[in-house]
Amino acid sequence: MRYAIVIVMLFCAAQAWAENVVVSDASARATAPGQESAAVRFSITSKKEARLVAIVSPVAGAVEIHGMTHDNGVMKMRAIEFLPLPAGKMVKLGASGNHVMLLNLKNPLKAGESVPLTITVEFSDKRKEKVNVSAEVKPLTASRDEDGHHTH
Repeated sequence: MRYAIVIVMLFCAAQAWAENVVVSDASARATAPGQESAAVRFSITSKKEARLVAIVSPVAGAVEIHGMTHDNGVMKMRAIEFLPLPAGKMVKLGASGNHVMLLNLKNPLKAGESVPLTITVEFSDKRKEKVNVSAEVKPLTASRDEDGHHTH
């Protein structure tokens, strides 16, 4: 009986740890023929101070987190190593600032399909948590207000 209680306690502890990060509203737009990249948008909230350190997807040769910087009065986008996630604060990626890019797409993204993503978050104690997400592919004609993307 004690063994069963220990198993239940360990399961609950693991489940609580797995719930430190919530990802919502993940989407991408369908791509045009020959297009090799696509932006992905989503909102992410971490219960603890953390940082978004990696994203992988089987649909792309590479996935990068892009940040916005000012350079001589010009807004520029570039790949960044990580994105800070303040404890308890929702961080939105894709609307008109930080975003995620799928690069070297293996096939076009088609409306109605979904893009699997594995998002890795690192906490201040160096522990990492992976979150599997499915991003809905919206029509290429979706408005910017509807899906928040911009061309890159």
